[in-house]
Amino acid sequence: MRDTIDFGIDLGTTNSAIAVARGRSAQVVRNSTGDEFTPSAVSVSRSGAVRVGRRARDHVVADPGNACAEFKLRMGRTDQDMLFEAAGRSMSPEELSAQVLMALRGNVELTGERLETAVITVPAAFTADQTAATMKAAELAGLRSATLLQEPTAAAWAYLADADLPDKGFWLVYDFGGGTFDAAVVKIEDGEFTVVNHAGDNSLGGKRIDWALVEDVLLPAFRAAGGPSEVSPENPRTRGALAILKHLAERAKIELSVQRSTVIEEDVVVDGEAIELVHTMTRDDVDRAARPLVEASVLHCRQALSGAGLDPRDVDRVLLVGGSSQVSLVHEMLADPDRGLGIRVDRSQDPITVVARGAAIYAGTQPMPEEIRRSEPVAAGTVRLNLDHTPAGLDDDPLIGGRAESDDVADWSGWTIELHNITTNPPWTTGQVALEPDGTFRMRLRAPETTAHTFEIALRDPVGSQAPTDRATVTYDHRSGGMGPDAPHQAHTIGVGLADNTVEVLVASGATLPATGRVHGLRTTETISKSAGTGRITIPVLSGEHARADRNEVVGRLDLRPDDVVRDVPAGTEVEVELTVTKSFQIVDASAYVPYLDEEFGIQVDLRRPLLPGIDVLRAERADVGHRYAELRDQARDLDAREATERLDRFDSEGVTRNLDRLLDQAAVDQDAVATCQAALLEAQSALDEAERLLGLPRVAEEGRQAVATAQEAVTHYRARGLEAELSKVRTEMEVAIADGDQAVIERRTQEAWSIALRAIPEEHQALMEFSDYESLLGADSRPEVRRLLADGRAAIATNDLRRLEGINARLRRFAAQAAPVGRRDRTGTGPGRTFHGSTVDGDRP
Repeated sequence: MRDTIDFGIDLGTTNSAIAVARGRSAQVVRNSTGDEFTPSAVSVSRSGAVRVGRRARDHVVADPGNACAEFKLRMGRTDQDMLFEAAGRSMSPEELSAQVLMALRGNVELTGERLETAVITVPAAFTADQTAATMKAAELAGLRSATLLQEPTAAAWAYLADADLPDKGFWLVYDFGGGTFDAAVVKIEDGEFTVVNHAGDNSLGGKRIDWALVEDVLLPAFRAAGGPSEVSPENPRTRGALAILKHLAERAKIELSVQRSTVIEEDVVVDGEAIELVHTMTRDDVDRAARPLVEASVLHCRQALSGAGLDPRDVDRVLLVGGSSQVSLVHEMLADPDRGLGIRVDRSQDPITVVARGAAIYAGTQPMPEEIRRSEPVAAGTVRLNLDHTPAGLDDDPLIGGRAESDDVADWSGWTIELHNITTNPPWTTGQVALEPDGTFRMRLRAPETTAHTFEIALRDPVGSQAPTDRATVTYDHRSGGMGPDAPHQAHTIGVGLADNTVEVLVASGATLPATGRVHGLRTTETISKSAGTGRITIPVLSGEHARADRNEVVGRLDLRPDDVVRDVPAGTEVEVELTVTKSFQIVDASAYVPYLDEEFGIQVDLRRPLLPGIDVLRAERADVGHRYAELRDQARDLDAREATERLDRFDSEGVTRNLDRLLDQAAVDQDAVATCQAALLEAQSALDEAERLLGLPRVAEEGRQAVATAQEAVTHYRARGLEAELSKVRTEMEVAIADGDQAVIERRTQEAWSIALRAIPEEHQALMEFSDYESLLGADSRPEVRRLLADGRAAIATNDLRRLEGINARLRRFAAQAAPVGRRDRTGTGPGRTFHGSTVDGDRP
């Protein structure tokens, strides 16, 4: 059995590949047709026979009801099963991915070796449910163990294996695949590399370039050739014709990465009639279609660099990964300092297979899991050696430990173990190291040179006879550089949603894994009464980077109700939350501890995504984005809010609404585009959240100045000269706070100004003003009691009965509180009464 895992798999959206470590490099394992990669496509025949790869991909075009591709984009969703119509069989995205993994395992087994474990890559932007789904696919494929590695890190392993490393510097991994985009910043120092930051988009990939080519180039050409106008993204009945056009677009895009033009000649069948499409597509066509997506990828690159505190001038080179990175426009923009990044592009590796090869190189540094090694049978009388060591590293004297096991030996006293380095000249030995009575041992090896070392193992019994062992050698590769981190980094922030719609962070994006996060000092905002059976404590666990809690994905929640507690829990009770994220990005051991009860409650982690919305829901959300944008534009103009205006201008320059409309059209016929459109709508709302946040200070400043003006009017009108000095002080302090941008001070001075205004107004006039406000707010209210109270108030004013009016105002207050509109501040979750999914947990804020 191998000492190290050695096999790396790139489970891609469009194509997948497997490679095996060969020393410090890697070799791709070709499939049965001799190709280095296998299309990530599955088809099922009428008889139930499953095919994977090129033949299945061809069926996606010819027979879309019985073939499926690009299912990686649906990983983690429970409503995305593919029905293969002829066989009547359904498969989930995890099962489809498992079929691809089984095909890759088969490629290895054609070489005579059984594959039990592998390193499998995932996009850095994959969410917790998507990584969990990848692990499930590996299990369904029969792999007994799997290690997940983020794709940019894998690519860095491949590039750095063949590169002359600088003493220090930064590289940028640009991973533009079929369905996702990742940008990762790699720091190189003292011969080692670390991924220090990343940014990405799980819905930004080459597939969207294909659809843009269909809509902008091929559909117009097809209609000009006599194709019916009803063939469009809005018509689900024409999915077969659209599938053909998309396939033609993808094929032409690939050809145009190396040539200036290509001729498309194909019969497209619609309702049984073949329409001949003949069209010359050019590289300029591809560049126009790709430009918005490439520009978006550059923005992600700049975001990754900015998050690492870097400028493009600090980066030595860009490493290209993924099939879409071969589009000529990508090379041009990355190298262009004005339109792109101005960074030298490294084209030394094949971007299609670089991730698989990098995963294999990394796998060559990872020990074979002991659970797999222990499961292998050993001959009678053979001692099993369970070793604990690092197969590769930078140490001259690496540590190795282990334990000897045998049914025939109960006490290992008197036994020794010796390791001989047969690589060095002269050979070196550890000498005989005594085993502990329980069979454990520990020693230092000597590996002084930059080379791969092999150590022969000699286990001897108390009389000095050598005993047979299940492994004769152990290896250690001493590398001078190019070693990456064993510890992965968290891709998305994990936190707790609070009652004010903010997030308290548990494990931050970029944290080294495994990581345990704890939050102390949370307080409940609602009482649980066990006797009355009322009240609830809800703690949502969220994944995402949005400031607003309700913009992030709910990955777990705890609901405590009266039956769950032993006694009443008062509002304001402290709650502590803790969870752990493993090296494979899985959320485990999530719990909440309530000191008042001295009890810990497990938080259920549910990584199943909710059902995708229908097209009508998406269109309604798109309309809301438009209305909200217009409202914020008006507010920014009225308040002369420069920063908010700049954020809205960027919203326009990024073509957000144009992209949403395109995705809505695609979502009508492409299920993957539904999820992409939903994600884009969320990002659009988040961008508007930011504009709304930037309006906060100008809005508060405007409210403060209005309060001062109202107070001045009241003081002047009612000749309240004793309040003039106090108001002047408030006005001065207000302007200073506005100049300093201190929103808290502005709000305090605003309250002081309103207090001065009220004190300046005679008491009877205050009752009149309050009733006037209620008339404006509740004038259209149809409830009989409200109508009666308003009528009574008017009557009290007519008779100048101010005492009666004050009583009417007191009763109207509760109706006014119920009818209070969601104001501008409420839209951001900071207004009164705002909760997140019924959460009654809040931060313990001063």
